[in-house]
Amino acid sequence: MHFETDDTPTPALALKLYCAIAQDWADNVLKGRDLSDSYPIPVAPTREHAEMLKGRIKFIRKKLIPIA
Repeated sequence: MHFETDDTPTPALALKLYCAIAQDWADNVLKGRDLSDSYPIPVAPTREHAEMLKGRIKFIRKKLIPIA
């Protein structure tokens, strides 16, 4: 993913936006929803990938955003 600096002027905001976009995709995959309105994450939309992504999101929110 890439973001315009006008939309995410700080690293913390960029990470928060990444997490929100990734969370949307993971939640939709896990609930079997249509992904046409989700950011196209370049992996197969499987439960395993969604759970892996949620783990990454949790790490970013807990460890990286507070220090960004």
